[in-house]
Amino acid sequence: MGTLTFRVAQPGDHSDVVKMSEGIYSGNDYLPLKFHQWLQRENLTVLLGYSDDKLVGLQACFVVDEGRTYIRRAGRIQPELRGQGLGRQLRECARKHAIDHYPSLQRERFTTTFDNASSVDQRKLLENDILSYQVQKKLSCQAAIFTTNAVEIEMCSKEYFSSVILSSPMRGELFPANVIVVNWCPFEPLRSNIDYMLQESDEMFVDKCGDDALPRSFSFGTFSPRVKFVQWLAAVYTRDPVLFEAHLLHQLKRAREVINGDFIFISFQDKNLTPTARKVMEEQLQLKEHDWYMKKTMKLFQRDVTR
Repeated sequence: MGTLTFRVAQPGDHSDVVKMSEGIYSGNDYLPLKFHQWLQRENLTVLLGYSDDKLVGLQACFVVDEGRTYIRRAGRIQPELRGQGLGRQLRECARKHAIDHYPSLQRERFTTTFDNASSVDQRKLLENDILSYQVQKKLSCQAAIFTTNAVEIEMCSKEYFSSVILSSPMRGELFPANVIVVNWCPFEPLRSNIDYMLQESDEMFVDKCGDDALPRSFSFGTFSPRVKFVQWLAAVYTRDPVLFEAHLLHQLKRAREVINGDFIFISFQDKNLTPTARKVMEEQLQLKEHDWYMKKTMKLFQRDVTR
């Protein structure tokens, strides 16, 4: 294929992006639905790669953490052209574009389900288990199913997230790796990142506690439509299995309120909480595990870009 040429995507490229997306992830691609929204975001760039006049790939990236981190996402290569090094060229172009436009940039981060630790210049920061379940709208969900423990989960406002959840010592308690992964995107738990996080997900939840107490759990819930499917992503931050179970059940209930039809419910959690998730979803609710993420984990990698 040779060397590619690159340019920043424009609204008129949507039809070509949709065509490239056909057959990718068996209809589980989100990019055609997000393309126009992404072009409106001030900190996000979508780069297109061409061989002559043929679109062969795409790479998106956006900058967070007060200009220190760029997040790589949505790498796409035409299916028939994979294995020719085109993805590497796209990633290098995205990296150079970010460095040229953000002089304080220090690192690149990305999440994946693949093992990418073979590169000598990147390291793994975090690894969470993934579970996914097929949920039918007709699922019998009596109120008792969603109140199996005494913990009450409530919606978390942006103000509470800023003033309480992201304040010390809560930040270190809930996010020991000093990272929040929202819709597969990693952020430092900084107030300056709040708006960027809420561009990925506008549903936040916290355990209800008294006026003088601090919450011991937090979660993001993300409604995530795909080309042929609908997903709900639940990222729960707590070490307590009881609180974790309460968040899972609350988010499943919330997902059924938001989504009019069948959907895939996906949870991300520390491996120590996976047995609790399986007990709730498989034994208690009798849900069938979906095979998209079966036996896979979400890995967060980091690469230094200052050298």
